[in-house]
Amino acid sequence: MLYAFYFYLLTILFMFKKFDIVTIGGATQDIIYYTKDAEIINNKKNILKQKLIAFEYGAKIISDNVYLTFGGGGMNTAINFSTLGLKTGTILNLGLDWIGELIIKELKNKKIITNYINLDQNRYSGFSFILSYKNYNDRTIFGHRGANKFLKLSKNQLSKIKTKWIYISSLSGADALVKKNLQNIFSSFRKIKIAWNPGHAQLNYGYKFFQKYLPQIECFNLNKDEAIELVLSAGIKTTNMEKLLKTIYSWGAKMVLITNGHKGAYVYNGAKIYYKNALGHKGINITGAGDAFGSSFISGLMIYKKNIEKSLKLATYQAGAVIKEMGAQKGLLSINKIKTKYNL
Repeated sequence: MLYAFYFYLLTILFMFKKFDIVTIGGATQDIIYYTKDAEIINNKKNILKQKLIAFEYGAKIISDNVYLTFGGGGMNTAINFSTLGLKTGTILNLGLDWIGELIIKELKNKKIITNYINLDQNRYSGFSFILSYKNYNDRTIFGHRGANKFLKLSKNQLSKIKTKWIYISSLSGADALVKKNLQNIFSSFRKIKIAWNPGHAQLNYGYKFFQKYLPQIECFNLNKDEAIELVLSAGIKTTNMEKLLKTIYSWGAKMVLITNGHKGAYVYNGAKIYYKNALGHKGINITGAGDAFGSSFISGLMIYKKNIEKSLKLATYQAGAVIKEMGAQKGLLSINKIKTKYNL
């Protein structure tokens, strides 16, 4: 009885804990499978599928290198925020299975509060099979979203969370559920800083959907291709980075971050366009680089008192570290290591 009382008291204390940031999104068990047996086929018949990967029909494909890692935007960003020294919580929907147990164990090992994670007894946890080839530089992902698609956020649940920032990553599931979740997030955190890195499914909703939420956004994070598609949904056809930044900023976000792969990243805050070039070194795995960059930039805004230039540098260094290792989380560096290595 005494143990149960202390456990209950500890749970209540966590409920009212003041976080630096809480992430919302997905989590998966990732299996990265490397093979040299793949053949790449040029496909001129379909512009949307210009390259195909092929294997001999009926063959047994052998791998000398297999990696078991974790992924998912909600988990990747939570792990990074905690690694960079921030008090972090996360909201996920996991299956009541061994994958869910492993994910929670890993989160706890990284000092992330897991009290807001729901265990869904009717679903399996999400997982991905990532096929890596060509000296690890290219990969094809076979994903099963599983329980991630059934994340349900109530206003009652969200109202109990005390945090300085909310970080929304890609959300999966039926459109009606995702839109309801977003509606509850934005109505529950009107006075909280929100960073948003929407997934492809949300971007398909178009300009009019985002316009109603962007005035609440502290930092809106996209890659260049996504930005081009989003402004196109508003009838604006452009690939010019300055126009992309200023167009999206005009819709209400306080800050717009657009990444452009090996060509670097840009930020616009209404007064100045900031740019940081990529490090230029080759990696072995790009999975998770975007999550590392976006969450590191937000970490930098907190650590360096809204200094955008230092935040961009932190994001660049952390993303550069991630691509040197297999998986979305293994290469992450602590803030002390980054400060020491790069004198930041």
